[in-house]
Order: sequence, then C-alpha cells, then structure tokens
Amino acid sequence: MQKLLSISFEGLPPTVNMMYRGLHGHRYKTKKTLDFQAGVVLNLRLAWKNRPPYEGRVALYITLTTADHRRWDVDNRLKALQDCFSKAGVIKDDSQIYGLHAEREDGTSNTTEIALFAK
Repeated sequence: MQKLLSISFEGLPPTVNMMYRGLHGHRYKTKKTLDFQAGVVLNLRLAWKNRPPYEGRVALYITLTTADHRRWDVDNRLKALQDCFSKAGVIKDDSQIYGLHAEREDGTSNTTEIALFAK
C-alpha cells in the first residue's frame, strides 16, 4: 500500500457520546467536537498541500496514545476523525475508507497518530 499522508497531534478525539448534544429535538455537534475537528482539518490540509481529493479506496491506521488508564472504547473515538478527511478535502467522502485499523497504547501524554494509505 502507498502511504498518502501521516499526521500526529496532541490530544484525543472526542468520543461519540461527547460529539453530540440535543436541544428541542435537534442534534448538534458540541463546541469541543467542532474545535477538535477544525484543528485536525487544518493539520490535514497542511499535510495534503492543496492536492485534489483522492478518489480511490483508502485505509486509515490510527494510534491513540493515552497517559491515563481510564476505561474507554477505541472505536468510540474514530468517527470524529473519519469525518475530518472529507472536510479537509483529502478524500471526497468517508465512504472511501475501506480499511480501518485502530489501537490504543499507554504513554506519558495523550496523542493521536494517523496514517492514510491508498488501498
């Protein structure tokens, strides 16, 4: 597989449970989610260097490194990240993601590493 890009940044994606809130029957993304996604989109755009969106199938490899030992599900933190790739113009739509590998590691700080490969 050909690596298309890789980025890493401090912090962890919000969980699906923390992504949305409801008010009067409507769901909306929380400020924390919007801020997180804006930062990731900026990093992705810088790494992608204004190339046109990749139109083929891709695979994501994600490593979530955490400094604490609280219980949380790895898959609960992936949706906020997947959405960023289309928002940044790296891919046309997150339905192009045909492979997804995610793991959690113990470390001294909270960091997220992402590599995108052509599939």
